Amino acid sequence: MINSKPYRSLYTYAWDILDIGVKNFVEEVLAMGITDVTLATSYHAGKFIRPHAKNPPRVIFPEDGVVYFNPNKDRYSDIQPQAHSDEAIRKILPELLADARLRIHGWTVLLHNSRIGAAYPKYTVKNAFGDPYVYSLCPMQDAVFDYAVALCRDLSEQYALRSLVLETPGWLPFEHGYHHEFAQVAPSAEINQLLGLCFCDACTRAAKAQDIKIDTLQTQVQEHISAFLSAPGSLGADFDWSNKNMSAFIELRQARVTHLVSAIKNILPSSTELAVIPTVQRPTKACWTEGSELGALAQVADYLEIPFYEPSAQRVLEDAEECLKHIPAKKISAILRPGLPDLNQGAELATAMQGLANLGITEFAFYNYGLLPQSGLDKLAATLLVTTPQAKE
Repeated sequence: MINSKPYRSLYTYAWDILDIGVKNFVEEVLAMGITDVTLATSYHAGKFIRPHAKNPPRVIFPEDGVVYFNPNKDRYSDIQPQAHSDEAIRKILPELLADARLRIHGWTVLLHNSRIGAAYPKYTVKNAFGDPYVYSLCPMQDAVFDYAVALCRDLSEQYALRSLVLETPGWLPFEHGYHHEFAQVAPSAEINQLLGLCFCDACTRAAKAQDIKIDTLQTQVQEHISAFLSAPGSLGADFDWSNKNMSAFIELRQARVTHLVSAIKNILPSSTELAVIPTVQRPTKACWTEGSELGALAQVADYLEIPFYEPSAQRVLEDAEECLKHIPAKKISAILRPGLPDLNQGAELATAMQGLANLGITEFAFYNYGLLPQSGLDKLAATLLVTTPQAKE
């Protein structure tokens, strides 16, 4: 990123800004040392507690799979976006831009969308048994690909954003906090990875076009998962991830996600940069299961915004060092959580920031304005005071 002042962004929801008004919010975060806001512009369902909310609700259930602006419906074809029902919430983005004291980034969740998945089950991920995952749209489906590009075009043409920050441009993991997610078998990283693979009609066609024996691979995956589920904890040999068909299938998935990100980059105005959050898992090296290939994504996007969500600064630096084997530091912006459950309840925030800076990673974002208690925001402000260099004139 080319900035005249250090990038210190705060991830934020529109409802939390509405709680105190745009003017008060901007003045509050500027006083903290924040320079940018990464505002949710397309988001999923959830259940969030708002520790420092001035007005109800203290516990909020966001509308599922909606956008936080007024979409131009003519931009879309098969899959249509749905705007948030509250006009006041939809006005936060243009009001922030009109204020102009902060740089604004559009935090755009692409394919994690249970509303669309429920409405269009044919476009969702199908596991090896053919079970649909309502929360995960499959990017190999052309209609999903086209929707993602149209959403980013619509958003970037209507609003002069500094960047779009794409989350979930690929396949979601099997475990991703879906409501009432429950199992009575011991978790296994490998089984979760296998359950996260998609064998929908589009993925099957694409694999066969690359001479991948996808039917054979699907049967192998089914058998391995079934053996585990019949006797959890007693499974013998690990799955052979290096076999020719699996390796080619993983590469196919990564190429599709890179192609989607590239297509989005190509339709953005030159004034809007493109960032990608390459994973929703920890550590980052697991991102391949989502179709993310760090080196390829860094080539087609302006930068990667990596969530270094770890319990200690040491773990943050270990993950960063692994990432730097694939992409240069100048292509990385770090997202940190300055409180529970990370960084020793936020006490190691400054240590993590300094350690990352020593590795050449000097751009930072922080998660999340509305979810942190006031003490966490105060701690963040105090840390920024001593860790942020003065802006260049």
